[in-house]
Amino acid sequence: MILSGLEIITRNLVHNLRNISHQQQPCGIDLTLHQISTWASAATIDFNNTKRQAAKTSTLPFTDNKITLQPGAYLIDFNETVSIPRNCMASVFPRSSLWRSGVGISAGVVDAGYEGAMGALMEVKNPCGVVLYKDAKLAQVVFEEMGEEVEGYKGVYQGSKSSVGRDGVEKA
Repeated sequence: MILSGLEIITRNLVHNLRNISHQQQPCGIDLTLHQISTWASAATIDFNNTKRQAAKTSTLPFTDNKITLQPGAYLIDFNETVSIPRNCMASVFPRSSLWRSGVGISAGVVDAGYEGAMGALMEVKNPCGVVLYKDAKLAQVVFEEMGEEVEGYKGVYQGSKSSVGRDGVEKA
């Protein structure tokens, strides 16, 4: 069962909202732009995470509260954080105004029990680029109730304050 936006708000599953009335949607909650980063190093990914190392990132500055992005891939952090119950999972989808503008958002499953920052991969495919304002509504998080409660997420990103997570160090 998909939780309504009202149920998500009532259960306090999304935090740091800019404006509840503008972000609550019938099937989820809009996520807003906090910062945009690019990658400054390679990442290392293995099977059991013993060699895992997140890529270093570099934050792009806003000018007059906006940023112009050329075609390419970017790491975005949302203002909002989540607390996923152990009987739910969440997915992040791009808002239709974004993909209609030639911009896509991809993110993985947000596991049951995860608490922390939300981020995604943003790909600007529009050959003319895109202009984004700070706090722009870019994506929607949708919660689905599972058939049973599970142990919950216990990975390295638990409690993260940004998309970089605990094993990535932001480069100035």
